[in-house]
Amino acid sequence: MSDIDSLVRQYKAGSLSRRGFFKRAGAFGLLVPTASGILAQAGPAYAQSPTRGGWLRIAQGNTDDTLEPVRMTDTSDAVYGNCVYQRLTRLLPSLEVEGDAAEEWSVNDAATEWTFKLRDGLVFHNGQNVTSADVVESLSRHIAEGSESPAKALLSTVTAIDAPDAMTVKITLSSGNADLPVIMSDYHLSIHPAGHSDFTNAIGSGPFKVMEFIPGERVVFERFENYYEDGKPYLDGLDFIPVPDANAMLSALLAGDVDSVYDVPAFAVDQLNSNDAVTLHNTPTGSFTNMVMMVDRAPTNDANFRKGVKHALDRELVLNQVFKGIGTISADTPIGPTYKYWCPDVKPAEYDPDKAKFYFDKAGVSGFDLHTSETAGNSANDIALTFQQSAKGAVDVNVIKTPSDGYWTHTWMQKPMTMSGWNARPTVDAFLTIAHMKGGSWNETMWGSDEFDSMILAARAELDEAKRAQMYCDMLHMMNDDGGFVNAVFQNQLEATAQNVMGYTPHPVGTLGGFGQTLRNIWLT
Repeated sequence: MSDIDSLVRQYKAGSLSRRGFFKRAGAFGLLVPTASGILAQAGPAYAQSPTRGGWLRIAQGNTDDTLEPVRMTDTSDAVYGNCVYQRLTRLLPSLEVEGDAAEEWSVNDAATEWTFKLRDGLVFHNGQNVTSADVVESLSRHIAEGSESPAKALLSTVTAIDAPDAMTVKITLSSGNADLPVIMSDYHLSIHPAGHSDFTNAIGSGPFKVMEFIPGERVVFERFENYYEDGKPYLDGLDFIPVPDANAMLSALLAGDVDSVYDVPAFAVDQLNSNDAVTLHNTPTGSFTNMVMMVDRAPTNDANFRKGVKHALDRELVLNQVFKGIGTISADTPIGPTYKYWCPDVKPAEYDPDKAKFYFDKAGVSGFDLHTSETAGNSANDIALTFQQSAKGAVDVNVIKTPSDGYWTHTWMQKPMTMSGWNARPTVDAFLTIAHMKGGSWNETMWGSDEFDSMILAARAELDEAKRAQMYCDMLHMMNDDGGFVNAVFQNQLEATAQNVMGYTPHPVGTLGGFGQTLRNIWLT
């Protein structure tokens, strides 16, 4: 079954809107007139109304999962966070921002003072009212002295977080940030009761509350009856079931043991598309699995070495061999076509083994180690081995596969060259701040400069769209030419659900419809 057939099935089942059909059909290269003709032949979508009840079983779970916002690191944590907590704002699949706990907000002309008004009537799972004091403490934990929160860099210019009254939060910045409402949608910035510190018994005001949380064994959430969106969530609850690998995940879905899976491997696309019992969701995103070259140690600190790597990487081979042609070739920046400020002028280095060997010879390198792991990103091991294949004749690449346990502690940002994986971020600024500023919490390459940091700050405060776009373009050129970041492909998000799962809306920033945001909208037939 083709990708377009799959979209038609989703449309007719009511899990994809007409607008959503056109948007995703366009991503597959279908022109609007052709798409309109297909829908005309397909007939109207079923006018099904959401029904309440039932449990959704999701393939997800790791032993190091957490519900503590300042410690959240991966996709599992983000999904849990969006189920249990609210944030001030929420990022829509269109990449527009809307209010979540905040009903409205305003800003001064310099974008340095933001005022958020909370919704009336919000309550936590323990029955306590949500107030501005809760928001102030929840956000302040990320920037407290000694905090190692991944969101600390996002809030690095915050000078004060105040509560003028019980329903108002005022955030003051040392320099302007036009993206602050979008940043407030980040899953780390979840709101919990002031004074609450036992996150094994997490309390939020999100659509689901915790019944059981045993990481790697059993995670169960049930509907929160006092959630503010009328009638939602529709499900009685969520059952997260740990599955050890991709093959086991697919087997569990096809056997009916789980209802929803994500990070579907590309090799399974044809199999799932041809199966009437499941629906495949194929969404272009800004997610990727990259190679990390740390510029503060040898041999990756040599600019000639880095140029050699970039010319030794056959991106077309990675796209076709690893991802079966599903994805988008990337330049060596983390910002792709799904971002508002993507710069198409930034081009990837051409694949040229002779040129690669020239640069490796200049660096005095004939071989090096590349460390990878199953946990290092979607298809990280396959990408590493494909790079090893494409680099033959230019340099010897020794691929070292490392166990998943401890990889992020003992290998990543410890060895000169490793594999890494990233989900998309809501804005260009968010990605550059976290991963490419000096001192950024996850600056895995250690690349950066005072000049680059000042450019990030200037673009962050620029309200003129054209000027801001050019600023980002200039920065992405710098990264592509000299940085330690290497990416072959922006990956499509491949997810699958059982045929009776309705209301599932994919999101370009985060699996499970924006790290679980879609779960409050799902119902079962």
